[in-house]
Order: sequence, then structure tokens, then C-alpha cells
Amino acid sequence: MTDSWRQACGAWQIYSEELAALSQHLNEETWAALMAELRGCKGKIAVTGVGTSGIAARKIAHMLACVERPAIYLNATDAAHGDLGFLDEHDLVIMLSRGGNSEELTRLLPGLAVKDIPIICVTENHASAIALASRLVISTGVQREIDPLNMLATTSIVLALAIFDAACGCLMSESGYSKETLLAVHPGGDVGLTLRTKAP
Repeated sequence: MTDSWRQACGAWQIYSEELAALSQHLNEETWAALMAELRGCKGKIAVTGVGTSGIAARKIAHMLACVERPAIYLNATDAAHGDLGFLDEHDLVIMLSRGGNSEELTRLLPGLAVKDIPIICVTENHASAIALASRLVISTGVQREIDPLNMLATTSIVLALAIFDAACGCLMSESGYSKETLLAVHPGGDVGLTLRTKAP
């Protein structure tokens, strides 16, 4: 077995173990609070982050939109240059930042507070600026990133995505989401083709 293959297998094992640990780290009260926020939002859900967290934010916003939640990715830089204007007190902002003190996000906090917009954050730092400004703080409990320096957002991002993918699945079950519903919002690609060809 080559060193590279051994390292790859070890990385996948870390992913597996960290994902399995989510059900021990999160509790039902936190989960219920997250679901209540997503279910109860009367306006738009804006998801934001920077760097790798920004890429994850795009995916989370996409999944929420797929299950008919009015979600959009919010570019943190553009938000600081006027895009905060499309948000109001009926909306919800989800911020992703492992350290919780990214300057691109913290500079948005005063504006969000003035507009009385609630925040959910996913961070490992409960003492961070973002956590202190949030109505709900979610931690993945990540212990090990898979890069050799244990620094890059690898495992932690997989865990954040897993949390919101599960939430979207729950929203689908609660709403009676059907194949017809999915086809209406996802007519393209193999998903749309499969749904159309297998429709009764």
C-alpha cells in the first residue's frame, strides 16, 4: 500500500468517524431550534461565509431553495457594499465561520442588528463575535480536519453540509414534498429527466 493511498483511506475514515459523532455532539434541543428557525422564517434566508465556508454557504442556500425555502447565497463583500438592503426583520441570516471572527462577516453585524435581522451561525468558537450576535449557535464538534496540518476547512465543512442536508430532508418530510414538487423546481439535468420519464 502506497503512502498516498494509506493517507487517503485515513482521511475517509476521519470523515466517517466525525460524521458519526454528530449525533452525539448535537442535541435534540439544538436540532429542534434549528428546524424551528428554518420552518418559521417568514421572509428570505440568506446564507453567507467567506473562503471555503462561502462555497459551503452556496450549497446550503441551493439545498434550501430546492426544498422551496426562499434561500439565497449572500456574498459577504457585496453585502458590505449595499446588498444588506434587500434584507429586513422577516428574514434570516445563516453565517458559516469556523473561527467566528472573519472580518468580512463581523463588519455586517452592526447593520444586521440595526435592521433587527436574526442570525444563525455555524462556528466552533462560542466566544466569537458572530456567535455572540447570533440567536442560535451551532457547533459541529469537529476534532480533526483531514489535511496534514489539521488547519484547512475539510472535515468541518463536510459536517456543516451534513447538518443542513439533514435539515432539508426533514423539511421535505414535514411538508409532504413529492416528486411533482421536485420536478417543478428542478426540471433540469438527470433529476428532471428521471422525474419526467418515470412520471405516471
